Amino acid sequence: MAAGNGYMGKILRVNLSTGSSTVEPLAEETIKLFVGGRGIGAKILFDELKPGVDPLSSENKLVFANGPLTNTMALSCSRWIVSTKSPQTGTIFRASAGGSFGAEIKSAGYDVLIVEGKAEKPVYLWIKDDSVEIRDAAPLVGLLTDDTAASVRKELGDKKIKVATVGPAAEKLVRFSAIVDDRRTASRGGVGTVMWSKNLKAIAVRGSREVAVADRERLQELTKIQVEKFEKSPNCKGFSHIGSASAVPVVSELGIYPIRNFRDSKLEGVSSLFHDSLEKIIVKDAYCHKCNFHCGNIVKVPSGPYAGNEVEGPEYETMYSFGGMVGNTDLGMIVEANRMCDDYGIDTITAGSTIAFTMELYEKGILSRKDVDGLDLSWGNHEAVMALLKKIVAREGIGDLLAEGSKRAGEKIGSGAVDFAIQVKGLELAGYDPRGLKALGLNYATSNIGAAHTVGMSSREMMGDRFTPVGKGRLCMEAQNLNTIYDYNANCLFPASMTLLKPDNLADLVHAATGIEEFSDQAYLLKTGERIWNLERAFNARDGFSRKEDILPPRFLSEKPSDGPLAGQVVELEQMLDEYYEERGWDKKTGNIKRDRLENLGLSTVADELDKIGALGGT
Repeated sequence: MAAGNGYMGKILRVNLSTGSSTVEPLAEETIKLFVGGRGIGAKILFDELKPGVDPLSSENKLVFANGPLTNTMALSCSRWIVSTKSPQTGTIFRASAGGSFGAEIKSAGYDVLIVEGKAEKPVYLWIKDDSVEIRDAAPLVGLLTDDTAASVRKELGDKKIKVATVGPAAEKLVRFSAIVDDRRTASRGGVGTVMWSKNLKAIAVRGSREVAVADRERLQELTKIQVEKFEKSPNCKGFSHIGSASAVPVVSELGIYPIRNFRDSKLEGVSSLFHDSLEKIIVKDAYCHKCNFHCGNIVKVPSGPYAGNEVEGPEYETMYSFGGMVGNTDLGMIVEANRMCDDYGIDTITAGSTIAFTMELYEKGILSRKDVDGLDLSWGNHEAVMALLKKIVAREGIGDLLAEGSKRAGEKIGSGAVDFAIQVKGLELAGYDPRGLKALGLNYATSNIGAAHTVGMSSREMMGDRFTPVGKGRLCMEAQNLNTIYDYNANCLFPASMTLLKPDNLADLVHAATGIEEFSDQAYLLKTGERIWNLERAFNARDGFSRKEDILPPRFLSEKPSDGPLAGQVVELEQMLDEYYEERGWDKKTGNIKRDRLENLGLSTVADELDKIGALGGT
């Protein structure tokens, strides 16, 4: 496809094994069927990765992709998506990040960057428009993420260069390492671990090109409407100051704020984590490229054991994973844990959840004090939590085991330990108890990447009957298809969740940018979301995933809270799965996709491939 109208029309492919780089056209058919971001990432991985490939081998690939609205005037539409096969889950994976890195890739002239192979020694990639260099990264090894970015910019002599990097945790192959772009992270699934497995420490980008659009006047008009909506929204104003951490009191009131590894319903002193406490330590706002939400915060703890440097964060998920999840109410510790995770480059959700899992094993006597290197892992002992986090990022002592994530650690520990790992397909749950949001629980179970909330959380469920299992199959499917739209367009989910960027608004924006007539129809965009979801499912099916992996931890299926809003609740998963598969048009017995569904979505060749290995659903 020629450059213009929302796309640069180019894929940059870098092979680290050979040291070569090539530029390929982005096919118009690929754009029409998969649009961008997560969609194009899934298409490339399905086509180019062999079934059974080891995620940490040179055969795996990293696909960085932006969307048709990236770096245009449209607001909150310049995130970047990195897709790969996850070393944490063994599934196809996508991680999403804010910041400016994705927009800079597009400014350099590329819609997609594919990194493949493995360098013989540590390197970093330097992309400046048409110039692509693979440079020595030996001096960068061992540096924290911010220090790496600063060193790269100094060496290249340009402070405006955008740098995505991995930290020391990835160098230790911690399975849940992140890719960090100026404190904004593609956090989940071990995408940073894959990056370092290729001996790639950083990617630096500087671009000078503008993005042409089909109808500039119309796009300006629609962007002005975006601004007006944001300015008039009371939710947006409050959210833009505190950010997602403002959710803690709301989630606590609903009874779905996880406490002590999702076991308990009450946490004394939890109000110290509410937004009024956070507001006292906010220094200034932080924001992503071309977004007026300003949902990030720079905070500084003024006193106490965690007083120190200014840090961006924490977001809600960190307030959960290093707060209630470990029985902690010390806000200063949460800020410090956030800083350490960003500096060393790991996912805060998996890190905190894996520590909570270990604390419960310690409480139950499955792990002794000797097993955990002499630490007192009693709930709420924030000094011990920080000590354990340091061991994880360095793979020292018990940290070497926990760096594998809770599922693998539980399997190695034995004695039923894995039942206390709060994960699906190896990915730890986000901070919402599924016993209080049944469709979200179903999404956790069926998500193609494991227990991620961002791929299928439904705001409609929050406003309806959140406890009934009836009708949740369809609700879950619709939420998954909808959220896929935002991922393949590289949009932020926060405006969407506040109904400030609905599918019809998005269709108008994408059509104005691209001029592609099909994109003006929100039904077309939703079907594209369904197509991508099914393609990801097919990728996993080639590796043997089916209904048996669509599960939840035993805690949610059999343990009924005795008090609070969730009293007496469990997740009726099997009932909801049957309904979900029916809505999806999949085989209820196996969870496999039926041929007619794939053909209806324009994926006939995918159906043929699954048929060869017996991974199609019945008729």
